[in-house]
Amino acid sequence: MQAPEQFEKEMAQIIWETRWKNLSSFDIWLNNHMSREGAAVFGLEHCVFADQFPRWFGHIIGNCPEMDARQYMIDNMYVEEVHDPTIGTGHYESMVDFAVALGHQRDFVYHYQGAVYTKMALAYWDRAARAWPWLDAFAAVAGLEAARGPMVADLGNVASLKRSVWEPLNLSDEALEHWSAGEAADLPEGGHGDMTLKILAKHSNTKETQSRVLSLLQETMQVRWLHFDNIGRDALKASGVEL
Repeated sequence: MQAPEQFEKEMAQIIWETRWKNLSSFDIWLNNHMSREGAAVFGLEHCVFADQFPRWFGHIIGNCPEMDARQYMIDNMYVEEVHDPTIGTGHYESMVDFAVALGHQRDFVYHYQGAVYTKMALAYWDRAARAWPWLDAFAAVAGLEAARGPMVADLGNVASLKRSVWEPLNLSDEALEHWSAGEAADLPEGGHGDMTLKILAKHSNTKETQSRVLSLLQETMQVRWLHFDNIGRDALKASGVEL
């Protein structure tokens, strides 16, 4: 069994190697072919994800006996859905603003259920949150935030999706608020990205548990990579790029 600090490093390594080492089609689009049309594809799919993400924490909390982990998830949900001091709306509504600014009708975004590949990815995380033991579910869901945290980013290229990434689209400040909020919550040292690894390290207190958590982090990153690869393929098509 590894000490918590060493285990954090191993988790970060497996996250980076699975999620970021090999570029997805989305990374290729983001780095080389960004357009409003492609961003509209991404924005619509990410709205569906943003709507579901805090709900998964709600399911996990009900199965979690650990106060510190519950407090973290409750605080995360509060920032996502009730009040984020860095912006004027919740994270989902700010994501909808981004999609609307790219040409979608607001009512359409509210009722959109996602492309097939988004539905499949969300079904994985929804099942994890509802049916798995809390630590396993936490690895699968909160691991998605760890993927953009500073410990992972220190290992190499990470598509951080900061506000500055989207500024070439010349959208309004209101349309970019979602990315300002995400940057403040997930990317700094001690933010959501870092805290996920610290909680996992604290409660993975046997060799068997550590091995299981590493396996689940790898699996959830594979799902996320595939999800973004499919979004990227559609974004490239929308941008007029031959696959």
